Amino acid sequence: MTPARRIQYLAAAALAASAMVSAAHAQFTIYVVRHGQTDWNKEGRIQGSTDNPLNATGQEQAAALGRTLTDVRLDAIYTSSHQRARQTAAVFEGRAPIVAMDELRERHFGKFEGGSEKDAALVADWNKRRFTWTDDMEGGESLESQSKRAETALRKIRERHKDSGTVMIVAHGGINPILVSYILGLPPQEGAAAIAQSNDEVYRLEISKSGATSIWKLIPRTKLNEL
Repeated sequence: MTPARRIQYLAAAALAASAMVSAAHAQFTIYVVRHGQTDWNKEGRIQGSTDNPLNATGQEQAAALGRTLTDVRLDAIYTSSHQRARQTAAVFEGRAPIVAMDELRERHFGKFEGGSEKDAALVADWNKRRFTWTDDMEGGESLESQSKRAETALRKIRERHKDSGTVMIVAHGGINPILVSYILGLPPQEGAAAIAQSNDEVYRLEISKSGATSIWKLIPRTKLNEL
């Protein structure tokens, strides 16, 4: 990774405080948010395209994110059409137009959908196959197909904003790493396998006029060890 694509880590309070200052140096700023927790997240089940709602913890995570980013000015919010993402995006209602996009939906994991992460053999097979480019997981969606959707979503978003302003994307733990990879100029397979975003984490990507990109990570109080 080049120096222009440096990764900088900030505590939650510092992220909100620095947003307006750093945005002045960016041509285009994208916040990439993962939805709050669902019961299947809590239970360790492979959720994929199953349309589960937020649980109480997820609702509080979303509310806390809204409070942390209260001073951030947004031009638009783009959310997956899954309800857990739309419910997370709803905490920003009234601050910017909210647009649901099917392209931002989570991947369908085929025969693995709903499986328990406590099943070691199932998880080992899932982890082996989900990063294989053309594997549709027996009736689901391939990483190739998901990556094309992510690329399409980003293209539509960039076209709507003429590469300027500040937007938020609220989506999922599977597709967000692919979105980040495309923005940073990394192969989507690499990002999908290496980037792990928790339910209460958010990235801010700043794209300069020259095309150089920086990524900042909001670290919640529960993960101060990552500083």
